[in-house]
Amino acid sequence: MEEQPIRCIIVDDEPLSVSLLESYVSNCPNTILLGKFTNPFDALGYIETTEPDVILLDVQMPELNGIQLMKIMQKKYPIVLTTAYPDYAINAFDLDVVDYLLKPISYERFQQAIHKVKEKLLANQNKTESRVTPNYFYIKSEYKIIKILFDDVYFLEGLRDYVAIHTKEKKILTLQSMKSFEESLPGDKFIRVHKSYIIHADKITGRQSSTLFLEKITIPIGAAYAQNVKAKLKIG
Repeated sequence: MEEQPIRCIIVDDEPLSVSLLESYVSNCPNTILLGKFTNPFDALGYIETTEPDVILLDVQMPELNGIQLMKIMQKKYPIVLTTAYPDYAINAFDLDVVDYLLKPISYERFQQAIHKVKEKLLANQNKTESRVTPNYFYIKSEYKIIKILFDDVYFLEGLRDYVAIHTKEKKILTLQSMKSFEESLPGDKFIRVHKSYIIHADKITGRQSSTLFLEKITIPIGAAYAQNVKAKLKIG
């Protein structure tokens, strides 16, 4: 997979510093410059619309310094502070900056900062992906691996050594146990209502005594599962 470039914005009131950082960005692999600003107020709106991967931000600027700019921004972006004043370091790291570069900045030190940015972006991406709950599952059927969306399933039916997965269009057989499906399918969507049936709770259209209706399909509620069904479906 091709590596995505790191998209940078430079905010520094010193034109020479801007030129140096611009040259570093252009020479650093997989790093591109979205914009450069000597006025932090001009940078604010641009940052919100472009959502950069990193802001190379000077600390000591007239009217609005880098620390103040960080506090104003509603969203949190990876920040690499650039300054000739080491006194800001403690305050800066309290604000969770990625790195702190003291001027004059060498190209080698700049590369180290970009590497830290890449690591932070990757860590954030992994956290986001780990929070995403899959909306599908895979089964093996007739020597093929088949992907089935949760919401396509009406119910699962136990047939001795097989389980039949019933969707609106078809029935798919797989050599798997009902217990394995009961343990692996999300409990907020699927509920076992009988030793031979697991149903998608959202597909229930009605109930009469010990029978559930999924449109024109009738599914019995087993005596051993009745209390759990009532509790999960909140029915009396």
